[in-house]
Amino acid sequence: MAPELSVIVPVLNEARYLEATLGSITNQNTNVPYEVIVSDNGSTDGSLDIAKKFADRVVQCEERGIGPARHFGAVNADENSKFLVFIDADTIVPGYYLAYSYEMFKIKPDLIAFSTGFRFSERSEQIRLAESVANKYFVMRDKLRSATLPGFNTVVRREAYFTCGGYQNVLLEDVDFSRRVDRLGTVRFFPHVKVMNSSRRLEAMGLLGTLYYYAQMDLGWELNSTWVDKLTKKLGIADLREYIGIRR
Repeated sequence: MAPELSVIVPVLNEARYLEATLGSITNQNTNVPYEVIVSDNGSTDGSLDIAKKFADRVVQCEERGIGPARHFGAVNADENSKFLVFIDADTIVPGYYLAYSYEMFKIKPDLIAFSTGFRFSERSEQIRLAESVANKYFVMRDKLRSATLPGFNTVVRREAYFTCGGYQNVLLEDVDFSRRVDRLGTVRFFPHVKVMNSSRRLEAMGLLGTLYYYAQMDLGWELNSTWVDKLTKKLGIADLREYIGIRR
């Protein structure tokens, strides 16, 4: 049976997290047919062996960057698939996630893309604070202007994805994508559903770094992301691709 959803997981040396992530995806409680695609960006740590155990397809993306890796997975999705689900390699989704995603698009015909709330796997006081700040930021964006779709957890109609150009290799690629797909219809953030994220980004950035990251996200909404990328390099501001350890 042809899949109606394609779940795309970008990977670059994610052996520590990947099995739990793919396990949560392949054990979904749903009758809707779906496929799992791992888009590998040149892993050398055993990630490929794990991916082959779970994924329906493992593809090799030669262009480095999480944006290109996501996009390459989308390009290689089954042509019959109606919805693209982007989940990062350190993100665990609840068992009802795909069923919920499919149902949202069925009952909300104007909805073209959405993301959900999240919680960090570690539960220290600082991490819980950062988690609260981040989720409230996304809720605020959803209510006041238009939702920002964090790339680690985004679901989008296939037609809308390719119409807006998909993920690109720019700084804050998820904000860039959010802005472009928002022009096509309704984009939402649903806080009542929560995926679980590794707290490694926060541990690397610290709380101030996290706030700096979200400030950059707002700037990314107002300005062209490619322009922001060039400006940060010209001024010597921290390149967030390296700063948060996941933009390669």
